Amino acid sequence: MIGGAELGGTKCVLAVGNSPLEILDRCTVPTSDPVSTFEKIHNFFSSYQLDSLGVGSFGPIILDRKSVDYGMIYSESKKGWKGINICQMFKDKLKFDIAIDTDVNVAGLGEFQYGAGKYSNNLVYLTIGTGIGGGLLVNGKIHHGIFHLEMGHIPMPNPESFDSVCRVHDNCWDGLASGPALELRYGMAPSDMVESHMGWDEEAKLIALGVISIIANHSPEKIIIGGGVMRQKHLYSKIKKHVLNLWNDYTPIINIDDLIVEPKLGNDSGIIGSMILGNSGSASI
Repeated sequence: MIGGAELGGTKCVLAVGNSPLEILDRCTVPTSDPVSTFEKIHNFFSSYQLDSLGVGSFGPIILDRKSVDYGMIYSESKKGWKGINICQMFKDKLKFDIAIDTDVNVAGLGEFQYGAGKYSNNLVYLTIGTGIGGGLLVNGKIHHGIFHLEMGHIPMPNPESFDSVCRVHDNCWDGLASGPALELRYGMAPSDMVESHMGWDEEAKLIALGVISIIANHSPEKIIIGGGVMRQKHLYSKIKKHVLNLWNDYTPIINIDDLIVEPKLGNDSGIIGSMILGNSGSASI
């Protein structure tokens, strides 16, 4: 039996199953302070004897297995979590093998294996929600550089000088186009913004600007965009229109409807990807 844990900035999704597609039990717990959050996580997994556990976590997180800080949240992307070692928090109570990566990387892994990225040699998975993040898979393998990718912190133009919600960068993609940024800008949660709201076209353009940077730097076959903000399905067509206008046929790209797609696994991309990671045994500790 394998387990999966998707640690997000707002909630953690936990699951156990015989395989990534055969989930036997699952639950969702709020991401609050580290001690309270992990108490709930331990309570869920303590009922099961697992062979391994895969974890997809928000970051930035140190993934260098040679580092003494392997598994540590490096920056305070979520208040109170800077310096928390995710691996150690799991190992304190759970004694089975643990594999860990970023939440967006494992979501990309899930979509590559079973979802919209199947048969793609390279793909990018993006989440637009509480934060913005992206993971890159090349030939089915998660790409890590010196540090994992932080696509959400691509600099963005901000001619109207809107306040950024990012604690680190004044004008980054995450700070200007995430769910909290929308709420600050328009005074309401994205879920309360009607389809005709004037803010959606500006949001689509900001998302498209980040996508253009990804196309220019990685030239992926597939860009899968998920996350809470993207529950507004009308955004996809707006984003595609802005991408085509901004790129302006500088190089050939595949059909835009094949390039930019929804996650086929829906909200389960991350938890399925976490279980794939656990099942593979890569980066186990």
